[in-house]
Parts: sequence; C-alpha cells; structure tokens
Amino acid sequence: MTSIDVFTITTATALVVLVSGVLYLVETLLRKEGGAGRLWAIAYLAGILSVLCYLVWSIEADAYIAVAIGNGAFVATTGFLWLGCRAYNRRDVRGAGVVLVVGITVVVAAVLSAGLEGGAWAGAVAMFLGNAAFAALGAVETRRGALAAQWSGIGLTIVLSAETVWFVVRTGVFLVAGPDSELFRAWFDTPVASLLTMALTITAVVTTSVLRAGESSLRGQRETVTLHMALDGVLLPGSFRELASRLVRSARYNDETICVIALRMDDLSRIGTAFGPGEAEAVAAAWRAGARRHAPSSAIVGEGDRRTVLAAFVTTSFADVRRIAAALHQRTLDDMSDIGLSVIPAVAVGVALSDQVGHDFDALVEAAQEAARRSASSTDASVILSEG
Repeated sequence: MTSIDVFTITTATALVVLVSGVLYLVETLLRKEGGAGRLWAIAYLAGILSVLCYLVWSIEADAYIAVAIGNGAFVATTGFLWLGCRAYNRRDVRGAGVVLVVGITVVVAAVLSAGLEGGAWAGAVAMFLGNAAFAALGAVETRRGALAAQWSGIGLTIVLSAETVWFVVRTGVFLVAGPDSELFRAWFDTPVASLLTMALTITAVVTTSVLRAGESSLRGQRETVTLHMALDGVLLPGSFRELASRLVRSARYNDETICVIALRMDDLSRIGTAFGPGEAEAVAAAWRAGARRHAPSSAIVGEGDRRTVLAAFVTTSFADVRRIAAALHQRTLDDMSDIGLSVIPAVAVGVALSDQVGHDFDALVEAAQEAARRSASSTDASVILSEG
C-alpha cells in the first residue's frame, strides 16, 4: 500500500474526486436546488480544490502555499457537508458557518506560519483535528431531524463517522509515534489517506445525490389530497387520519408533544329509544358542534368510532392539557343545556399524550379512546389521562 508513490496516488485521488464532484455539480445546475444541495455542492468544489492543491504539492515540494490552501479546502469539504446536513434538517447554518470560517482560517494559518521550514507535515495537526471535529458534528447531525428519518442518511453517517475516527486516531499516532514511524507509514500516511478519501468521496456523492433527489421531489410534488368533512366541520375518519397522522409525524421530527382528546357519548341509543330519534339527533349535533367549537383553534377535529369525536393538537405542558380537556368537557355540556334539550347526556373525556404513548397516530387514538371508555364507566372522573 505504501509502495505507491505520492504523485500517482494523489493523481488517482484527484481523478476520483474531480469526476464525482463534477457529476454532482452538473446535476446541481440542472435542477432547482434547495439549501442542502447547494452547500453539498460547495463541499465537493472544496474537495476538488483540495486535491488539485495536493497535486501541485506532489510535483513541487516547496509549494507550501498550495498545502495551506489544500488543507483549508479539505477542512472546508467536511465542514460544508456538515452545513448541508444542518440545512437538510431545516436548522440555522449562519452561526455554524462562522464556526467553519474560523476553523478554516486556523488551519490555513498553521501552514503559513510554518513557511518553507514547516516541511511536508506543516499544520497537519490543525488539519487533522479540524476534519475530525466537523466530521463528528456532521455525523451527529445525520442522526437528527429529517435526515434521521431517511434510510439513505445512514450513508452520510458512516462516511462522517469513519472520517472522525480515522482522523482522531491519525492525530494520536502522529503526536505519539511521529510521521516517520513504521505505524504511521503503514496505516496513516498519504497513500492510505488517499485511498480512504476515494472510498468516502464515492459513498458521500451517492448518498447526498439520493438525499437531494428526495428533497427535490418533495419540493416539486403536486399531488393533492381530498379531505371530507361533515357540514358541522367535523372531519370524517379517513380525512382525520390523513391530517392528524401528518401532525404526529411533524411533531416527532420537531420533538413536540401531541395531545389527542376523545369525547365519548354512550347514551345516544337510549335517548333515541326514550325520547325519539329527533332528540337523539339534536343531542348528537350539540355534542359534535361543542367539540368543534371549544377545541383549541389549531386542533384537528374528526370522527373516531360512532361514539367518539377526536381532537388532535400540539401542546406544551400537562397542566394545559388538563385545563383544555376540562374546559372542553364543561363547555360542551353547557351548550347542551343552553339549547333546551330534554336530557343532558354524560360526556366522557379521555386524553392521550405522545410523551406517554409515543408519536404514533394509532396508538394515540387507541389510548385516548380507552381512557374515554374508562371515564364513561367511572363515577368520579369525567376526564381521564391515559398512562400509556
């Protein structure tokens, strides 16, 4: 492995990075790119600049300025991969960009300050640690938000994690054993680094291309979903599932708490038998209208089973949930009293929180309905919170 001369292996690395980077850049020009794709494109541009600078250095060993630019561009490559991951996850990149600029400046300054006397490894530790730091940040970012939900994001996790480990170990061996040691020459010298760079570049380009294609298709998607609701504004079961499921997924990505409240009424059939179908219909209409009117303004309200109306919304605290559920229950009963119905039925309320149940639509609905069934059979609790 180490018998390959530096010029040959550097040339091979330059070809791989150049071809991969140019293909990615051409594709970037041919499509309407999002922020993540543009930042990844800059990363590959920096990678091309880096290998070209190292190629110059392999021809002219005194070209320390080329080494300085190459080291800075190498760190920029890793840093812009990290920034692209942040952009994909819809996180701020401006502050992170300032950190990256500072890091690149330190790496370049480390080589320039050494000058011609710095030798082949001038500024190496700064470059090693800079790559390790930004690769670690990028690896962590790939396991968050929207990237964590994409199976193809694992490719970036592997690339950036491998880069982190390799540069940390490389730094340790460099400082302890030195660049002239047998260990360093066998496993961490330029030929090994070049082979690793080729493998990781190909993996990163394929992964980011897949991620970018998915992001672009989502931005350009024009499919529509038809929602159906009753005249009183309560969504039919299929439409409620469609909207509430999306709300649950969004809350999971943003680490928010979802609450589902189930309002259950078991007395409609008995009311119809005792007072006639007209009275039962009036009770049902008042019950549904109350649920729609008094649910939080941002809530999605829809039908559950034939005895249940459901409301799903984002909440911030347990105290808010208890207050909202109690108010919804009381105001719905008050509405029934105000319209002069012959009988005021019992309304049971069950509450489920994603903090206890998890961010799963079916589990939340089932937990809320089960809590409402327990509330209906309870003699002293009109509102019951599911315990998961």
